[in-house]
Amino acid sequence: MLAIKKSEKSTSCVANVLPCRIQHNGPVNATTRHWTPESSSDGQTNTAYFRGRKLNGKTVNLPEGYRGAILQKTNTILPPTITPSTSTSLEDEEDASSSSSTPETKILQEVATFDKIVVWGHEVQPDGQEDVYVRGVSEWIGLATAVSF
Repeated sequence: MLAIKKSEKSTSCVANVLPCRIQHNGPVNATTRHWTPESSSDGQTNTAYFRGRKLNGKTVNLPEGYRGAILQKTNTILPPTITPSTSTSLEDEEDASSSSSTPETKILQEVATFDKIVVWGHEVQPDGQEDVYVRGVSEWIGLATAVSF
């Protein structure tokens, strides 16, 4: 199981979905030489060049009341909560023993939050109906709304 620990030090950022595979997982010292996206006047379309290829981006805003989070895995484990058992029947004791064997809960630390995602496409702007990432965000929000209420 996983738990999320919110941080007062988390920063705000914009998530980007790039149409490429990068064999690196970690911080990058990006400079304006390598990444200088330009936004249109309406703020919904973007243009950038990455390794000589033109990318067109579409900004997808998360709905009001939702936010994204960038999480970092930690080695910290949430201590188990102990509930006092007041029952004396054999069935209740079996239930209590099975609940005491709950799996450990690891903690994920919140590093940054975001309220919009820019989905990039090669040479063309991603379409809301055809692009799997744009469609996936709207479908995920719909599922989360249905489950939470």
